[in-house]
Amino acid sequence: MFKFSEHPPALKWTYFLVFCLVLWRQARTLLAPWMGYDLPFAFRSDNFFSFSGGQIRRGLIGEKLILIQSWGLDAVLLYSIFLLAFFVFLYAYIFPKLLQSFKISEVILILLSGFFLMPGLDREMFLLLPAIYFFLRRKFDFLFYVFLAITAFVHELSLLLYFPFIWDLALRVWKEKRPLPMSYLLLITASFGAVVLLKSELNLIPEKSFWPQYGISGLEDHFLYTFAGKGLGATLKLHASVILGKVQSLYAIPGLLAFFVLVTLTLKRFGAAGISIYYFVAINILLFLLTIDYGRYFYLLFFFYLLLSQSGLLNRADKALSSFKFLLPKFIARALAFNFSYTWYFMALLIFALAPFGYWLGDTLIEPALWQELKQIINFQLPKYAGE
Repeated sequence: MFKFSEHPPALKWTYFLVFCLVLWRQARTLLAPWMGYDLPFAFRSDNFFSFSGGQIRRGLIGEKLILIQSWGLDAVLLYSIFLLAFFVFLYAYIFPKLLQSFKISEVILILLSGFFLMPGLDREMFLLLPAIYFFLRRKFDFLFYVFLAITAFVHELSLLLYFPFIWDLALRVWKEKRPLPMSYLLLITASFGAVVLLKSELNLIPEKSFWPQYGISGLEDHFLYTFAGKGLGATLKLHASVILGKVQSLYAIPGLLAFFVLVTLTLKRFGAAGISIYYFVAINILLFLLTIDYGRYFYLLFFFYLLLSQSGLLNRADKALSSFKFLLPKFIARALAFNFSYTWYFMALLIFALAPFGYWLGDTLIEPALWQELKQIINFQLPKYAGE
């Protein structure tokens, strides 16, 4: 299961131990409603968004929850178990493969940081599906684009992460004019077009009439339901007030800076072109302007960049993004022409592992992720985000 080429057995056992501890804590969190805690569910409430009132972003999972519950099964329990099973697949099978080219000291710091000691499991894991499929199959085929189309209805961030490959497909269609790639492009365009262009309001019928039958009431009062109705301007204003009004914003700076350095160095380590580094750092900046729950995304983005760099996707991204090379300022291009340094990578990992950590900006503690994880082992408490 845990195969690290040329890594000693002690590191494999360390990985296995940390993995088991994190899995145990995640299981206690997600299965809390069935372990005596007074919660109807322990994942984010936006998982219940559905298409009952028309197209609503992130509505796919909520629609499936309604369907499964209608079959007489406990959809919330099954979804919680599925999240845990997917976590096991990612971190017992895929992640060890991605760490094979890393040094022992680097692997240890990754394991003891917020890249592995995660604050929570949720829908964003499914954004990795297209990249995982390509990592395993090395094919841009029907299933790759089907997974990509599905992720549009899971989280809109997918459009930014996979844009280089959508653009690559568009270039292929323009050049080859073959029906099969054209059908893939139509599928992708339709899925993301529906998410971006078709907008409906949550009608709250499932929240007020369906889910209360099964002990889940008051969903519409949760913050994420209020957040769903906010426009871009109101969202940015809200985030600005949190960033400027909380001292925790200052706590989060070391981890954020170290993360951006690590994104740059990770892509550079595996030979990314300057335009690709520029693009992916830019979308991370955009993401962190549109959201303030940084801690929840660190592990996802790091996992994605490792998949990108070690599957062949990076080469395709370099070629596709070369069309936009004219957007890369010359002074940034010169700055990105540096040689990769293992010393700098280790130092950035060390700072990230020791930096204050939190699930979201306003909840950043002056404690690294490792210390918070150890406290959970000694005296387990449900995270603040559970059942929000």
